[in-house]
Amino acid sequence: MENKKSLTLNGLVPLNFLYLLLSVAMIFVGAYLTGHFFDTFYPDGISGSSSLCNINDFWACDQATQSPLGSIGGMPTSIFGIIMGVIGIFAAFAGSKAVERTTKTVLLVNFIACLVLFLYSLLALGSLCPMCTAYYVISAICYFLFHKYSHLGFGIDPKIGGLYFALVLIPLIGMNFYIGNKEAKKVSLTDSYVKQFKALKDYGDPEVESEFKIHVGEKNFSESPIRVTIFSDFQCPYCQAVADQAPELIREFKDKISIQYMFYPLDPGCNKNMKGGGHNYACKAAYLAACDTKKFAEVHDHIFKKQSEISNENLNAWADKFGLPKTCFTDSKIHEKIQQTLNAGDKYNLQSTPTIIINGKKLEGLVPTVHLKSMLRSLIK
Repeated sequence: MENKKSLTLNGLVPLNFLYLLLSVAMIFVGAYLTGHFFDTFYPDGISGSSSLCNINDFWACDQATQSPLGSIGGMPTSIFGIIMGVIGIFAAFAGSKAVERTTKTVLLVNFIACLVLFLYSLLALGSLCPMCTAYYVISAICYFLFHKYSHLGFGIDPKIGGLYFALVLIPLIGMNFYIGNKEAKKVSLTDSYVKQFKALKDYGDPEVESEFKIHVGEKNFSESPIRVTIFSDFQCPYCQAVADQAPELIREFKDKISIQYMFYPLDPGCNKNMKGGGHNYACKAAYLAACDTKKFAEVHDHIFKKQSEISNENLNAWADKFGLPKTCFTDSKIHEKIQQTLNAGDKYNLQSTPTIIINGKKLEGLVPTVHLKSMLRSLIK
C-alpha cells in the first residue's frame, strides 16, 4: 500500500516518467543559462552577444545574468539547475525510499530558492528572465509531484546526502578551473579583438557632432586620434556598464580621446523606431540630461549611478537637485535635440544599446574593458 503513494518506487510509471522528463528539461535550461553567462562575461568576439531569451525589456536574460544573484563566487547560479536535473534523473531510476525522501527535501530547498530568485527579479530588477522563469515553473511542478504523490516525509539520508553533496562539489570544482582558464584566455584574446576591430566596416563618424560631450581631448572632436560616440539609453544596464568604463578610458588616453554621447532612448515616447513597450522613463531621463549642455556630464553620471531608482518622481527631484527647470521635460527645442541624436543612429542601423562608434567602426553591446583598451591603443600606435 505504501508504494501506491510514491513517485519513484514503482518504476517508470507515467508520473515518474513525467518527473524524469522535467529533470532532463532542468539540465537543458541550466545549460542554456550557463552558456549565456559565459557569452556575457567571456565573449569570444566583438559583434555583440545575442540571446533567444532577450525578448523585450521585461522578458530578458541579461539583467538576471548581471545581477548579484546571477553568480555565486564567480560561478553561474544556473550550474545548480544542471545539478538538480542530474539528481532528478538519478532519483527517477533509483527506486529507493532513502533517495526519494532525500530528493523530496532537496526539491523543497530548490523550490524555496527559486521563489526567492523570482521575487528578487520581479521586485528588485523589474524584469524576468524567460529561461529562469521556465526553470522556476519546472522546479515548482517537480516539488508538487513529490508533495502530492510521495507519502514519505522530509529528511536527509546520510549516504544519499553525501552522494548529492559530491554531485554538487565536483562540478563546482571543475567550473572553478574552467573559469580560471577563461580568465587567462581573456588576456590571450587581445590580439584577436584588435584584428576583428580592424576588419570591421568603416561607417565614418556621425554626420552631426553631438553637443553632449563626456570628454574632449582636442580642440575639436573631429581632430581627436580616438573618437568615441556612444548611442545609449539611461535605463539600459549595459549602457550603465559602458558609462562606468568611460572614466578608465579617459585616465589612460587623456588628450588623445574624445567621447560624445548620443541619446537613443528605447522608449516609444520619443523613439519612433520602438514598437510596443520600452523603457518608460528613458525619454524623460534624456530630456533632463539634455537640458543644459554645461551640466550634461554631471547629470549623465548621476542618472546612471541611480539607474535602479529612475522614476517619474525621482526625475523631477533630480531636476531640482541640479537647478534645472521642469520645462526641460516639455521644451520642444530639447525634444528636437533628442530627435537629432536618434536620427544620427539611422546611419548605423542601430539594433540595440549600447552601440559604440569608434573612429567610424560600430561595436554593439558591451566589450570587456581590457579588450576595448587594446583596440583604442591600436589607433594611436
